[in-house]
Parts: sequence; structure tokens; C-alpha cells
Amino acid sequence: MIEIHDSRWIKMWRFLPAVVAVYSLLAVGAFAHLGSPDVFSEGKVGPYPARITIRMPAVVPGRAAIEVQSPDPSPLEVSFLPLYARTAVKNAPPADPAARVFGSPGLYRGELWLMSVGAYGIEVRIRGAQGEGAIQIPVNSVATHQLGMPPLLGGILAALAASLVFGVVMVVRAAAAESILPPGAPLASGDHRRGRIAAGVSAFVVVLALAGGWFWWKAEEREFRRHLRDGPWPDLAATVQLEDGQRNLHLVLGAKEFGPAQSIQLLTDHGKLLHLFLIRRGSRDVFAHLHPVRTGGQEFTVALPPLPGGDYEIFCDLTLSTSALSSTATATVHLDDAPSAANSASESRADPDDSWAGGTPAGDVCRLNGGLVVMWRPHPPLQAGRDASLDFEIRDAAGNAVPLEPYMGMPCHAAILRQDGRVFSHLHPSGNYSMAAQSYFQDKVRREAGPSAGDSPETDHSKMGHAMSNPPATSSLSIPYEFPTPGHYRLWLQFKTGNSVRTAVFDADVGDSPN
Repeated sequence: MIEIHDSRWIKMWRFLPAVVAVYSLLAVGAFAHLGSPDVFSEGKVGPYPARITIRMPAVVPGRAAIEVQSPDPSPLEVSFLPLYARTAVKNAPPADPAARVFGSPGLYRGELWLMSVGAYGIEVRIRGAQGEGAIQIPVNSVATHQLGMPPLLGGILAALAASLVFGVVMVVRAAAAESILPPGAPLASGDHRRGRIAAGVSAFVVVLALAGGWFWWKAEEREFRRHLRDGPWPDLAATVQLEDGQRNLHLVLGAKEFGPAQSIQLLTDHGKLLHLFLIRRGSRDVFAHLHPVRTGGQEFTVALPPLPGGDYEIFCDLTLSTSALSSTATATVHLDDAPSAANSASESRADPDDSWAGGTPAGDVCRLNGGLVVMWRPHPPLQAGRDASLDFEIRDAAGNAVPLEPYMGMPCHAAILRQDGRVFSHLHPSGNYSMAAQSYFQDKVRREAGPSAGDSPETDHSKMGHAMSNPPATSSLSIPYEFPTPGHYRLWLQFKTGNSVRTAVFDADVGDSPN
């Protein structure tokens, strides 16, 4: 029997899993909206008003941190359940309970493991004296970056691995040469030879194991890269063609990602397959929100309004019906000045929900044509990772509240773009997640769980269209959001009144989080 009296190496190896775990956390997850991974929701969960924040994990598998803030002062039971798009509801794990935060009334926190790459519906369930309610909030569980091994960490791991290999070979050599000798007996030449042979064989076996581990790691890396979403996804190509005096924007979506012959399957969001945003580069003084129609498996087209010439950035929001993943594809396109006949042609061919506007911000008050005044009431200082308080008030020239009409089933829409173009989000008063993906998970729960799941509120926005019969009674608007990173942002707020879509524009300088 071989005894090891020095346990320092054993103690050192206990820290290796922690070192590897720290390194794995350097990746960044989620690509639901470009550069804005966390998900925010505000509204009612059954009878309970609640603001929900889901901070996505950095790796997959990983833990999402979830906060639920409710103004209800009574004790509530809050739980979180991960519903994976590719797994039956009956096979979902048990719900994880949230803990009430001491000293913060109405605040509940918890964590939830997301084990697979793909789309999840996080079911938030609240139970209390007023009854029970649940809502499914869609999130994307993906990685968006792969960072290289830090040189210092790589050197430490290499040294530890070399020490382990040397130790294994020496232990086998000693075992082969000395284990069968009586205590204190000297080693003969045959014993030395037996030890060298065993050491050589063990070294060969260890080298084979290391080579196998290297090939396995490369296979895992290829699989990781296959699911990697580094920035906008999928690929998007855009061209402009002049047809009968009308500029039409032609799009090809996912030809590289899915192959040129593959038809891309999409869910409708607010009744539209795609939400397309065009923003003039540089000055950001022209903004358009358009809705292309499909002309082929991967091809879409939209009649352009009379936008002035220039280079434009394109941001295209979509949700895949095959996986419920939502994403933002991007491209750039150059527009020549619009022909004089394009105004009437675009009006006859455009979607009635298409809109565009020009202008630059002037502080926290935006004055629109017709005397409308839109006031943004931010709560400074604006800091990354903190509640941005996107609260707006809309008044007419006399200071009276303006009645709002539903715009694609919502009181308003908003878009946020960081100056360098690396952060873009399409927002609504209900949150920054895909309404189409939410409808996907609600339908999944109702279809697979049966009538017992009927206590989830009906929020099928993709089918609401303009059938929202009760317009907001106030012209105050609130949108939940946190700026993900510091920088200079531009914000466009869109709402409908007098059967016309209006667009207000604001700027925001966001500082670093103090944490």
C-alpha cells in the first residue's frame, strides 16, 4: 500500500473547479435585443401589479436572477418556473420559490437555473389573499461572446496540469518498483527496470488521455461556436430598387445562417412578421418604423416613405416560430434622394402602421407639429443597470391631456439606440421582450397543461391588432427599462392620436453604475 503523507497538493486541487468557474463567467449571454440582455416586464400578474426584472446568466447552463416588485403590502407567495421551448410543460422542473427581501416591502428575489441553449418562458406566479395569477415572460438563453484564456490563468492551469501528469507517472513508477518489496529492502536492477517500464506505459496512457481530452474540447468548442450569437443575428442583406417611381427596400434574411433554399419561419408580432427600423447614420435625425411583407422564403420587401438621402442603419426585430427565439438582425443601406413621385406612390403601397419622422432632440421636452408637447420625466442621474424611469406625459397646446389610440395593440412603442450602434432595443409599456414569443409560451401552456393553466392572463398581443377597444384614459406613459451600458443614447417614442402616428425624440447621457 502506498501512503501519501503530504496533502498540500490535494488541498491545492480543491480550488481548481472554482478557478474554472470564475473563468467561465467571463462569457456574456442573451441576444433578445441587441446589446441589452436583461428582460423587464411591468403590468398585472393576475390581480397583482408587478414590475419584473430578469437578469440573464452569463453562461449556459447558468442562473437567472429574478426580482419581483409589487405595491401590494400583504405577504405573497412568488415562484419561478422555467419552461423550455423544446420540452413538454409536464417535464418542467419544480418551481423555485422567491424570498421576500427584508427591509424592502413588496420586493421578492430568487434565482432560476437555465440549463439549455434556446428560448425559455419564465413563468412568474403570484399567490396571495386576492387569489393567484401567472405570466410567462420569454427570454433567450444563449451566449454572445467567447473570450480568450487570460495568460496568467492559462499558465497556472498548465503548471497544475504538468504537476498532475508528473505526479501520476511517479506514483505508478513507485508502485511498480517498490510495492511488492518488503519494508527496507533495496531496489534491484529488475525493480528499476519494472518501474521505468510502468512509468513509460503510464506516460503513454496519460498522453493518449490528454489527446482525447483535447479532441473532446475542440468538439465542444465547435458546438459552442455553432450556437454563438456574437452581435446581430441572423444575417440580413438589403438593397434598394426604384420601381414605377417608388423606392422599395428588398431584404434577404438568413441566407448564410439557414442556407439559400431554406424558408425562414416567423411568428407574427403585433400582427407583423418583421419590425424594421431605419435610422440615418451620423446625425440620427431621420427615423422610420416599417413592416416588410414576405415575397419569398427568405425575401421581404417594403415601400419606403420619402426619406431623405443618406446612409441608413437597419435594425430588424423578428421571432422564429421553430424555436421562439427573438433577435435583431442588422444591415446598412444607402438611399438616394426620393423621386418627386414617390410621395403618392408610397402612401398607396405602405402598411398603414408604417411611420417616419425627422428631427433632433431639444432637452426633455419635444414639441411636435400641431402643438403637441411630449415631456420625458427622467429621474437623474441616469446610470447603467439602474431604473431609467421612462415616464412620459403628452399634452396639447393648451396643456390638456391628449387621448391616445392603440398603436398596433399597444399604448405606445419606443426604440433606443446607443451612439455607436451596439445597443438597440424595441420597447413597450409591458416590457422589452417579444410579444410573439410570449404568445408562443402561453399557447404552449394552454395546449399542454389544459384548462388548469387558464389562470394566466390573456396577453396575446400578436392577435390584438387594432381591436383594443379601450384606449388609455390618460396621456401618461411608462416604459420599464434599464440602460445596459454607459454612453450617449437616442430615444424615439411613438404613439397614435387623431388617427396619426407621432414620433417624439430625446437624448440621454448614461453614466457608469456606481456598483
